[in-house]
Amino acid sequence: MMPSAHPIREVYRASIRHALGASQIVEFKDGLLAIDNEGKIAACDAFEKLSPRLPKDCMVHDLRGSWIIPGFVDCHVHLPQLDCRNKNGLTLLDWLNKYIYPAEAQFADPKMVQKIAPRFYDELLSHGITTAAIHSTVHFEATDIAFNIANDKGLRVVMGQVLMDQNAPENLLRPAIQLLRETEKLMKKWHGKNGKLFYGVTPRFALTCSEGLLLEAGRLAENSKVYFQTHLAETIKEVEQAKDIHHFKNYAAFYEDQHCLSPHSLFAHCIYLNDEELKILSGYQCSMSHCPTSNVFLKSGTMPIGKIKQHNIRCGLGTDVGAGPTFSMREVISCSLEVHPKNEMDEKRGFYMATLGGAEALSLSDQIGNFMEGKWADFAVFDNSECAGLAEQSYVAGKLVWSASNGS
Repeated sequence: MMPSAHPIREVYRASIRHALGASQIVEFKDGLLAIDNEGKIAACDAFEKLSPRLPKDCMVHDLRGSWIIPGFVDCHVHLPQLDCRNKNGLTLLDWLNKYIYPAEAQFADPKMVQKIAPRFYDELLSHGITTAAIHSTVHFEATDIAFNIANDKGLRVVMGQVLMDQNAPENLLRPAIQLLRETEKLMKKWHGKNGKLFYGVTPRFALTCSEGLLLEAGRLAENSKVYFQTHLAETIKEVEQAKDIHHFKNYAAFYEDQHCLSPHSLFAHCIYLNDEELKILSGYQCSMSHCPTSNVFLKSGTMPIGKIKQHNIRCGLGTDVGAGPTFSMREVISCSLEVHPKNEMDEKRGFYMATLGGAEALSLSDQIGNFMEGKWADFAVFDNSECAGLAEQSYVAGKLVWSASNGS
């Protein structure tokens, strides 16, 4: 990453924390974050070291008493499930049928996404999440509107229209050819827009997609070099049903056969994968999203984070709202510490996975994830010394975005 060649426009003074690696956390109790006139990081250092080098005319934001951290990266979340949180008492497949599919069917009316999406994005920002990998719904128009609103809010998103052509309610199924054509239209319109909006080809999971749909979806993502995102091995029952439907022995090899594996492929959950399957995913440099609050809520199981580390698979954290009951990445990190032994997960690794590790999982670490010079100035300001509670503000690639919770 080349240092910024542009003059410093403004600086933020506060306590600062960011990750340089999974176990390397840098902190400045009294630090300065300097931003250039392009909205990129010009410098990040201790106040006493950096302040003598500042130009006299730069704007200084004194936020002492707060912490500045890189914007959180949510590697797996569902926009239409905003109001489906805390619908408990069921496991995954029953929960989908009782709560989620009916909620998503409402997005056939464009007014629903116009109502939900602004609140959804404000929730992300108010919790310090500036980048997210998002599942929309099967509806073309709703997904297009969701991209428009994300653009207006200034977030960085990977998002896609959900693909389903079997084993779901009839009103949520579409012919494969229709889904692929609509996906291609959305991809051409939005992928790379403003350098912050990216398209993810988004089959829901193997149960609701025919092999033909998965194969063409995989080829579309492969040929167009866009993201591919789906759920994988979240529950034992899902794995068993997927094997019955598609007649495979190796879940990862099945996706390999459908041309769905690449360095831009992101798989959520990945709880029930064996070493052979993990080796395949690692060989294609795929990424994973660990969603511990969701896994606990639906009693799905625990991701084998130790094995995933052994296979050198990039892995970020996801809130997985609405199975995940909260947008708080702090709570997601805390949950990961509770469900994994200390030799597999500690606070440093959790913080890394929520910031730089998430950016790496989305192949965006050259742009965001920490405060190295030349990266975009995506950061969140938290209101106490423990980096707990809600973010007061999020600074997204040169744009300061106040959260709805602050009345703006």
